[in-house]
Amino acid sequence: MSPRERVINLLLRVLRNPYRFTRKELAIYFGVHADTIKDYIAVFKSVGLKFDQDRHYKCAILPDRQFKELNHLLPLSVEERATISKALHQFSSKNDAMYLVEKLSTLYDFQKLGIRALRRPALEKIELLNAAKRGKLQVTLQNYRSNSSDTRDRIVEPFHLEPDLGILQAYELESNESKHFKLSRIERVLTQDAPWQFETKHQHQYTDVFGIANDQTEMIQLKLNVQGYNILVETYPKSRAEIYPAADSGFFDFQTKVNAEFKGISNFILGNAAHVEVIANDQLLENLQTQVAAMQKQFEKK
Repeated sequence: MSPRERVINLLLRVLRNPYRFTRKELAIYFGVHADTIKDYIAVFKSVGLKFDQDRHYKCAILPDRQFKELNHLLPLSVEERATISKALHQFSSKNDAMYLVEKLSTLYDFQKLGIRALRRPALEKIELLNAAKRGKLQVTLQNYRSNSSDTRDRIVEPFHLEPDLGILQAYELESNESKHFKLSRIERVLTQDAPWQFETKHQHQYTDVFGIANDQTEMIQLKLNVQGYNILVETYPKSRAEIYPAADSGFFDFQTKVNAEFKGISNFILGNAAHVEVIANDQLLENLQTQVAAMQKQFEKK
C-alpha cells in the first residue's frame, strides 16, 4: 500500500469506526510504526480535522463544533483546499494531488453533517458511487425505494453526486432518462463491469439547497432570525453556504436560487413563518398567498 493510499484509508477507517481503534492498533493494521500514525494525525490536525481520544486512547474524528461564527460553518474555501494540498504533498505525487484534495474536502464537508451521517453504510455508498463515476462504470442500486413504495433494483450510470444533499444524479437504463436518487433509499451499491453506454444522454440538473432539481430557477432573499437560521441549517445543511449576517444584529440574510415552482422553500417558510421574512421575489409571495388561501378554505368550518 502506497503512503497516499495509507493516508486515505487511515482517514476512512477512523471516520467509519469512531472510538474503536487506538493509534497502536491502527499502526498494526497498516503495518507501520506507531510514530508514523502519529505523524499522519499531526498532518490531519494541521489542516483542521479534529482528532479526539477517549480514556482508553481510542481515536475519532469529530465534526467541527468549536466555532460559532457563521463563516466557520461554510464549506472549505479555495485557500483551505490549497493548504490541504500543501500539507499532504509529502504523502502523494504531484499527479495525485488533485485527487487527494478532492477526496479530503469531500470527507471534510461531509463530516460537518455530524457523526450520524458518517456511519459505515453511508460512507461506503458514497465511496462506491464516486469510484464508479470516476471509472465511468454502471452500478446497480439494490432495492431502491421510490416514492410510490416500489422497491426494486435500478441499473444506472452515476454522473453527479451531492453527499451534503444526500442525492445522486444518474442515468437509468430502464427508463432511458436522467434521474435523481436519494442515497438514504439505496440499500446497497453494486458496481458492474459494464462501462457507461449513454454518456451523451447524461443530463445534469441544478439542485437547490432544499434538494429539488429543476433547471428553471428563481433568485429569492429571506431574512431569518436566530431560530429561523438554526432550523434552516439543521434541516438543510447546504444552505450554510448561502447565509450571511444581516445588517440588523441577530438576523441573517439568505439568498439563493431555488426551483421555479418553489417546492421545499414554501414548506420551510409556511412552517416557520414567525422566524422568516420574504425580502425579495414577488412570485414566491404569490405562491405562498395561494397556498395559505387554499389551507384556509380547507380548514373552514362546515
